[in-house]
Amino acid sequence: MSNIKKLTIKDIATKANVSTATVSRYLNGQLNQMSEKTAAKLKKIIKETAYIRNSAAVQLAKQKSNLIAVIASNIDEYFSSEYFKGIVSILSAQGYIGVLFDSNSDKIIESALLESVYNQNFAGLILQPLSTDRRLIEKFSNNHIPVVLIDRDIGNGEISTVTTNNFQITKFAMTNFLDKGFTKVTIITEPVNDISTRVERVAGARSVFDNVQLIEVDTDHLDLAELSDKIDIKNPKNFLFVLKERLLIQLIANTDLLNETNSQQRLTGFIDTNIPKYLAPKYKFIQQSPYLMGATAAEILMAQFLEQHNTDIKQIVIPSRFE
Repeated sequence: MSNIKKLTIKDIATKANVSTATVSRYLNGQLNQMSEKTAAKLKKIIKETAYIRNSAAVQLAKQKSNLIAVIASNIDEYFSSEYFKGIVSILSAQGYIGVLFDSNSDKIIESALLESVYNQNFAGLILQPLSTDRRLIEKFSNNHIPVVLIDRDIGNGEISTVTTNNFQITKFAMTNFLDKGFTKVTIITEPVNDISTRVERVAGARSVFDNVQLIEVDTDHLDLAELSDKIDIKNPKNFLFVLKERLLIQLIANTDLLNETNSQQRLTGFIDTNIPKYLAPKYKFIQQSPYLMGATAAEILMAQFLEQHNTDIKQIVIPSRFE
């Protein structure tokens, strides 16, 4: 067994002739609370002594772990898997681990997960909310557990959020189709249910078209035959606007829209990957950036750890593109 004594924070503080609190602040990235000279001295000593921080002891002292809870509305969606990758890319670089939970598009499950996460030793929470009930997550903030919302906003302006420009980009895309001579848009979506993302996209379409048909479906039990009877496909002035990529792919793969010769595009929607572009290379879609949204959410969370006295609420919009 090695007889080499492991260095402690106190040992580093003695070598640097500073307090243990100063060393702790340096290790926690709170460099704004010390001079540049002190920070440089600590960096040099830590490198020379090959000091390794005892993460377990730090977590015990803080009564927090290095685990970050990520609650997705539905992990079957491409959007969820992509933004989780973005979250992990930032967390792992900072020594944190993202733990993914699935509320499975069910508010009751979401509520139970939030309660479970709150009662466990998680350092922070990134949430794609289903419920608009702010009370479900206010207790996290009240207990100084950082929370960032992704993709959706619950409207109180008191919690940092990362969203996309749903209304603006939808309005831009709809104007493009109006200019091409279309007079009707059929929107295909999962139940809107006051979910801000869907509400904003529907509003964007209605801001351009007077004739709007809204069809709400169950993605997991989609009856394409029944749907085809509703979407007025024989009307050449009607086009389809799909709010979710998984729905969009099912329509591209199972309708005759792409097989019509010499016809203009009659289908568009929001996408999270390049799959729809491979299936319909001549079509234009609204391309989201879920990976970047996830990475941005994680960066905001990390900043809240490092700037414990910073109460600024971030409302970040990652633009989507119609291309």
